Amino acid sequence: MKRLVLFILCCCIGAVDIFGSEIIVFNTTPKGYPPYMIKEAGKKESGIMVEVLQIIATKHGYILETKGVPTKRVEKLLKIGDLDATARAKEWVNNPENYEFTDVIVRARDVLFSLKKTPITFRSIEDLFDKDIGTHLGYKYPMLKTYFKDNRIRRNDTANGTAMLNMVLKERTDAAVMNELVAKWIISKNKWQEKFVISSKEVGGFDYRIMFNKKWKSFVEKFNQELTLMKQNGELERIISKYK
Repeated sequence: MKRLVLFILCCCIGAVDIFGSEIIVFNTTPKGYPPYMIKEAGKKESGIMVEVLQIIATKHGYILETKGVPTKRVEKLLKIGDLDATARAKEWVNNPENYEFTDVIVRARDVLFSLKKTPITFRSIEDLFDKDIGTHLGYKYPMLKTYFKDNRIRRNDTANGTAMLNMVLKERTDAAVMNELVAKWIISKNKWQEKFVISSKEVGGFDYRIMFNKKWKSFVEKFNQELTLMKQNGELERIISKYK
C-alpha cells in the first residue's frame, strides 16, 4: 500500500527525478541543428544552446532532459506542459506573450559564403545582381525577396547546408546564404576552411533565445541573470568558439 501511495505521489508531482531535482525537458528537434543542438550517434547531446542551458540548469539544481520533437508539435506540447523549453526566436512565434523567453543567447547571422578564388564582395545588394545564390529550400530571405522575384538575383534552392556549400565548391552557384555558425560547423567537419570567404555584412539573421512554458517564469529570470554573467566573464563566447 505504501509503495502504491508513493507511486501516485510521484506521478502527481510531475517531472521530478528520484532524487527530488526538477527536470527541464528541452526540445533538440529530431535531427538537431548543429552547432546549436548536436545529435551524434553514441554521444551525449551537445551544442551551444544545450550547453548554456545545461550549465545554468545545473547551477540551480535542475536536471536537463532532451527530447526530439517535430517542429509542428513543439508549441502545442509547450502549451500543455509536455515540453518545457525549445530554442526559438521571438519573431518565429505568432503569440510570443504566451511564453517566457530568455534574453538573447546568440545572434544567428545569415551571411554570404563564396569561393576564396572567386570571392564576392558584398557591400550592397547591387553586388549580388546577376548572381546565382544558393538558398535553403523552403527558407525565406526578406532582404532578397524582391530581387529573387524579378530575377535580378537568381535563387538556387538546395535541400541542406552541406549541399549548398558543395554547389559553391563545384561552381554551380556563385555563393550561398547560410547561417554563419551552421556553415562554419559544416566547413570544419569537411576540412574546407581554406576554400571559402565569408561576408562581414549580414543578409539576414535572428536573435536566438530559449522559449519556455509560462510556469518557468522564475527560472527564466534566474537564467537571464546567469546569462548576463556568462557574457561579462567571457564564458558564453568560449562556449560559442568551441563550435566554430
